[in-house]
Amino acid sequence: MSGSWTCTWRTLALRVEPGALGSDARPSLRVGRSVEGLEEGPLAREWIRFDGFERTPQWHLDPDGCRESGPLDERGDAIAEAFARLEAELPDLLARAGAELDALHDARAAADSEDWRSLCREAERRLRHRPVALDALDVRQLEQRRSEKWHTYPRDVLPVWVAEMDFPIAAPIQAELRRFVESSDVGYPLSPRETGLPEVFAERMRERFDWRPDPARVEILSEVVQGLYLAVDRLTRPGEGVVVQTPIYPPFLGAVRDTGRRLVENRFVAAADGRGLEPDLDRLARDVDADTRLLLLCHPHNPTGRVWRRTELVRLAELALAHDLVVVSDEIHADLVFDGRGHVPFASLSPEIAERTITLTSATKAFNIPGLRCAIAHFGSAALQKRFDAGIPRHVRGGLGLHGMHATIAAWRFGQPWLDEVLAYLEGNRAFVADFLAREIPEIRFRPPEATYLAWLDCTALDVPGSPAAHWLREGRVALSDGRVFGPGWERHARLNFATSRPILREALERMARALGRAPDRRREPLGPEPEARSA
Repeated sequence: MSGSWTCTWRTLALRVEPGALGSDARPSLRVGRSVEGLEEGPLAREWIRFDGFERTPQWHLDPDGCRESGPLDERGDAIAEAFARLEAELPDLLARAGAELDALHDARAAADSEDWRSLCREAERRLRHRPVALDALDVRQLEQRRSEKWHTYPRDVLPVWVAEMDFPIAAPIQAELRRFVESSDVGYPLSPRETGLPEVFAERMRERFDWRPDPARVEILSEVVQGLYLAVDRLTRPGEGVVVQTPIYPPFLGAVRDTGRRLVENRFVAAADGRGLEPDLDRLARDVDADTRLLLLCHPHNPTGRVWRRTELVRLAELALAHDLVVVSDEIHADLVFDGRGHVPFASLSPEIAERTITLTSATKAFNIPGLRCAIAHFGSAALQKRFDAGIPRHVRGGLGLHGMHATIAAWRFGQPWLDEVLAYLEGNRAFVADFLAREIPEIRFRPPEATYLAWLDCTALDVPGSPAAHWLREGRVALSDGRVFGPGWERHARLNFATSRPILREALERMARALGRAPDRRREPLGPEPEARSA
């Protein structure tokens, strides 16, 4: 993802040459004619060039012949200005650059072409991207962060628990936040709808999941957990049943317990192939009663990392229709799916299902910005949205931050190249965890997750008293999430977050092994770019 990129539409070609990691190379955007028969590679003829984005942004017409050149406005977003000029002025710019008639004809046609617009969106993503050195994390720098992950435990504890990545955030998000800081832009936000966020959400869902939600049916929330609590409070009454499938992300249980509703627990069971867990939909069909009103769906599933099969989603949909259930589908992990698997939004199954579905999602998990507090609730019908909004004044939800909304827009519009790099690295970490556990702690039953960056560890066969997570914290100075918080009956499990550098992940796993009296046979590696290891 760090190399140059060229793509063609008719006679027109776009080429992006990003700045290289660790160098002073300046990214550039070029428009011209590609070499005949080649989709990639340098341009045969260059008509327009935009460059110098990070210092002295400029435009050039016929760069080799130097027909015209001029500055872009460095006070604003020069990349956005470059693409805006291509959208509004492409035929005129090409004519002034001396382009041939066929290219001018195609430039006029581009104004009405969705394919050309999609090509420009992809070019902009790649132009804004900067590759990230995911292995080069320094524990001492991570300890300076003020987030919950690195401040809950003493400094000698290595934290691999809460679902937060250690990686640097994507360059487009950094640039967006930097602009806010450098211009002291910390005032009151616009109305969420005026930011365009609902439309960006719909665009993202269409491009990634072939789902076409209505932006008018969107509410902006501070977080997905807020949406869970509001949905349970607004759509059920005290004592009515709410289905939760355990083991589960703890706020699902809290939303039922704290609002005085009745838990209808649908426990996952051992998978038919003997590896991992799967939903027990036959049991769910028997347990849903006349006073059950709501199904809380974690999709993909946290903590098991399981991706729901379409056949399973259809079965859930049939149950929802048969029992008149509203489904609240938490799809915050939808972008973190491995092995080419696809995510199927629950609301996309049919119009009848959409009408009874609230979809909750956010860029915070996949793009590692949970502290910016911004989430989406999408309603499949106006009636469902009205029920959700009724009875609670909007200000009771709390205000929304300007930075979170615009960081979300930057993530969804321009962050995919960063996410592609991160997903590839996470797949490597997932394989590393599986290999290490099989070799050093084979008593732990572990099925590599199909989604998320969370490893759900079945520690039933380990010879340790009480909670395995408590043992590793006490004896190994490594913090995992305790299985007890994911529902009753999961006390002998633990959840490990592998979204960190390989050296840090190795150290955490080796501490776990040593705390069980094992001596890992791999040489310990440093935890950052410098050789000093972190004290135990």
